[in-house]
Formats: sequence, structure tokens, C-alpha cells
Amino acid sequence: MIKEGEILGGIYQIIREIGQGGTGIIYLAEHLRLYKKVVVKKIKDNFVGHINERAEVDILKGLHHTCLPQVYDFLVIGGSIFTVMEYIEGNDLKYYLEHQYQFSEKLLCHWMSQLSEVMEYLHTRKPPIFHSDIKPENLMITEDQRIFLIDFNISIDGENSKDIQGISPWYAAPEQYEKAQAVLYGKDSKIRIDGRMDIYSLGAVFYRLMTGCLPSPEKIVPDIMEMEIPYSEGFKAIISKAMKRNPAARFGSAKQMSQMLSDVARMDPVYKRYGRIQAGGIFLWITLVITGGLMVYYGNWQNNVEKFNQAYHELYISTEEQDNTQIVSKATEMLNDFRYKAYMDRHQDQRAEILHVLGESYFQQENFKEASKYYKEAWEINPAKEGYCRDYVIAMIRDGQNTKAQRIIESDNNLDNMEMYLIQAEIEWAGDNKEEALDALGKIIESECGQADKEIFFGACLLAADIYVSEGFYGEALKTLEFAKKVDSSKDILRRMGQTAAEAATVEKRETVKKTYLGKAYECYHLLNQSSAPSYEDQMNLALTKRALEDYEGSNSVLKGMLREYSEDYRIPMWMCYNYLDIAAGQGDSEETDGELSYRYQDSTYLYRKSGQKNPDMEELIEVMEEK
Repeated sequence: MIKEGEILGGIYQIIREIGQGGTGIIYLAEHLRLYKKVVVKKIKDNFVGHINERAEVDILKGLHHTCLPQVYDFLVIGGSIFTVMEYIEGNDLKYYLEHQYQFSEKLLCHWMSQLSEVMEYLHTRKPPIFHSDIKPENLMITEDQRIFLIDFNISIDGENSKDIQGISPWYAAPEQYEKAQAVLYGKDSKIRIDGRMDIYSLGAVFYRLMTGCLPSPEKIVPDIMEMEIPYSEGFKAIISKAMKRNPAARFGSAKQMSQMLSDVARMDPVYKRYGRIQAGGIFLWITLVITGGLMVYYGNWQNNVEKFNQAYHELYISTEEQDNTQIVSKATEMLNDFRYKAYMDRHQDQRAEILHVLGESYFQQENFKEASKYYKEAWEINPAKEGYCRDYVIAMIRDGQNTKAQRIIESDNNLDNMEMYLIQAEIEWAGDNKEEALDALGKIIESECGQADKEIFFGACLLAADIYVSEGFYGEALKTLEFAKKVDSSKDILRRMGQTAAEAATVEKRETVKKTYLGKAYECYHLLNQSSAPSYEDQMNLALTKRALEDYEGSNSVLKGMLREYSEDYRIPMWMCYNYLDIAAGQGDSEETDGELSYRYQDSTYLYRKSGQKNPDMEELIEVMEEK
């Protein structure tokens, strides 16, 4: 780990850490000879083998563009690789997103034009350079509102570095994400990626800036063309084309996108849409001025739509993080907010989606009565929507409403064979007919997604694992989940595998088998923590699994990282205290850990009393420390 004040290469003195990217840790440093600030990026150890430092330095040092920081140096010190580049003063776009800034079309179009030009510059180098990690954190805005594209250590230069996986899952192109997943899990991939992945990522960043919604390479996100946001149809169309899931449907080059942006920039950004003549725009403006009441109404409507999109975006983030408390709170607030009523009356499909998300959250919390209530409302609004009827029926079965569920099954013609097998398995399991339930699930699982879609396939695997666990057959449960993971290592599958393996370890008496189960749990939680935004539970489970494996320092490293985001959570310093106590016990000497233990204990007790909660682990720690 690099320490503050450390001097690299006899020239660059580290001031402090200022961030972390997909492939490295970023530091602010001072050039001791030139007396100027620079940025030093240490490439993460697991990426060092993928980087040809001699080729990279020649390519990156040769870049000269007004929207790129100058790369000064490459250092290789003790097997570690560092990039030294120009320090750009300002804030990244992530800062503005977090502070809910809204930008005019004129400014966004200007920034996007500049970035299209710099992408064209990079893509036409010989060999071509693909940035491959365009995201808000890598776009810096200076005080005079110039934009810079930063962080080039995972650039893909034609034939080099194609398997580097330091991507950002929200903004990566679908083909790039799929290739990275294949490499990550050791699968062969014939996917070819080119500059169109950067075009997608740039579109995804501006989609986030304009809509407030997170993009995703895995899921279909709300269509920007259908959103009522204060941007022209022409500008929205450019974003929509840049984000096409099929690379062939995107702009063929950054230059082509730049030309289209130039056309939009010359249009009237308020009223001139679909090529309307200027006179028509002036007439509309005069009409609206005369009918001022309409303008006020339109302004209020637009304001409410923007607030709805922001709330929808926050709900989306909560679902990705699987934060059920936030999901219930945000979804309920959106459904009851009078400001959104008119919008949702006109967009019933979005109301149904929010209701379904709320039902799913209650289902995950095993509150099946509430789940069935919201699933029902969603299904009644959009009965043809795939999965709505199935989820409603399953929630009723879990709630013991079998007769009512049977009536729905008989009345709905949209349920396909695979959905019926899943429902049959639920009915059999509710009747304690576990073998019959597993037989029904086997018909889905054996299809290997050939006839069943992934959601039904994974639902079947998860239910089968639950049945095996209820019988104490942890090995069979993990085997089923491992099979599902080979099809698609979704977060739900990884979490269930980690949970099942950890539970198996708690009941296993044989020490070697117990360690094997813990190793499996660690593998799952480690993978979950590779994402750009791991949930609190994923991080805590990783820390506690490391603790169970007696890797106390590794556990504390995870917990320290969590403190940055969850500084008010007493459980984090509490578990750090337990780790320090076990480190001291193993060494037979507490002198090295006493200072840190005392500090963390004071922190945990203060936060614990402030929370007003009762926690047996915390109470036990207090007793241990008082005796100590």
C-alpha cells in the first residue's frame, strides 16, 4: 500500500489517495522537480499481467488533444506499475450527478461534441485506441466548463489487452460486458469489440445525465424517446442510437456521431423538432405567451415529470442494491404522491412496474400477503405482461391461498408450460410433497433455458435449493445453484450460493468440509464485491466470511472500506473489534492492536447507544471489553 509522503522514482511525492478505478488506485502527487501536482495511478496487481507497459507508454505519451490529460511517465517499481499524468482541477460528472445538477441541452451537446471528437482522434490512431471505460467518474469538468476524458490504463489498442476486465457494469456496452463476464469466469468468447463500445458508453453517460436513470448492459432500460424530459427529440434520438444494444445499429464511427451533434446544435433547442420551419416555431411561441396559463401548466407538468424520473431512478438503484427497506419506502411514496398521479395515469405500465417491484420486495422479505396484494394490482393493470400472473399466483400459494390461486390459474390463458411447472412445484411443496415438487422443477432445470426463460429457470433452481436445504442436503443445493451459475452468474444466484454455503458451514462438524463450504461462500461474496456498487450485505458477508476463515486482517480491510459509506453503522467497528481481539489472542500479545481496538470500541459503543437498538453481539463485546 502506498503511504502519504512516499516518493516514487525519486520524483513523485504522494499527497493522498483521491479515488479508485476499475483497474487501479489513483493518488494526487507532487512533481518534486517541476513543483506541480500530478496524478499517479497504481495498476491493481491482478491487471499487471495484462498490460504491456512498454507499448502502453509509447502509445499514451504520444496522445495530444485538448480534451485529454497529458501522460508524462510510466514507472515499474518492485513489480508494480504506475502511470503519471497531468492533474486536471475540477469535479467529475459523478459529483454533479450526486448533487443532482441539471444541465442545459446546449451545454450537454457541447460536451458530447467535444468527446465525440476526442473519441474519433483515439479511434483513428495506429493502432486504434479504445478507452473502454467511459463513465461519469472518468469525465472531468473544469471551472471554465471544459470537459476532459481521463484514465487510460485499460485502453485496448487493436490486438493488445483485449481480455482486461476493468469495466464499469452500468456504462459498459452489452458486448463488452458479455466478453468481460466470459473472461472473468474462464469461458471462451469469440465476441469482437471495437470503437462502437465507446460510442455506447458515451451515450449511456449522457442518458444518465438527461434522465437520472442508470443505464445497464444487462437489462432493457426505459426508452429515452418515450420520456418527457426537457431535451429536443433530435438530441434524444442521438442518445438512443448510440445506446442500441446491437453494435451494428449504433453510429458507425465517432465522426458520424459528431456530425449528427453538429446538426442538432444548429437547431432551436426549445421548439424546433422534427424539422419544423422557423415560422411555425415563432407562431407556437407567440401562442404560448398569449395563453400564459398553458405555459404555467406545462412548466408544472415538466417539473413533476422530472421529479418522477428522479424518484424512479432512486428506486432503480435500491432494487439493484436489493435494499428492501428503501424499495418499500420509495415505491410506496411514489404511488401515493399526488404530483405523479397524472403522469402515472397516462403511463399505466410504469405504475404496474412500480407495483410489481414493491411486490417483489415483500416477497423477498417473505411477507407473502403484502406481496400478493401488489402483484395483483400490477397484473390487473397489465395482465399480458410476462411474469405478472405467475408471480401473483406463487405469492398466493406461499400465503396459503391455494383455492384462490387455482381460480386464477384456470382463468388466465397467458401462463405457459414452464410457468405451470414452477407453479405446480410451489403447490406440491406447500403440501409437503417434496419429491413431486422436485420432479416438476426438474422439467424446468433440465431444459437448461431451452424452453424456459432465464427468470423461470433461475426461480426453479432457487426453489429446488430451498427444498434441498430444508432436508439438510446442502451438497445437492449447492450443486443445483452451481448449475444455475454456469448458465448465468447473476447476483441472486451468487448470493443464494454464498448464503447456502455459509449455512452449511455452521452445521458441518468435519473441519475440512467446513473449510470447503466457507471457501465456497468466500468465492461467491468475493465475486459480488467485484461489482461497481456492492450492497452493504454483500460487503458485510465478505468480511464475516473472511473472519470465519480466520483472515482477521482481510476482514478488517473490507470493514474499513465500508466505513467510507456507512460511517454511522455500529456493526462495522464492532466486528473490527472482534477481529483485533482475535489477532491479539493469536499473537499472544495485544500491544500492537490495543490502540486501534480502543479507538474502534469507542466508535462502536457511541454509535450503538445512538442507534437505540439491542444487539447480542454488541452486548457481548461490551462485556468482554469491560472485563479486559
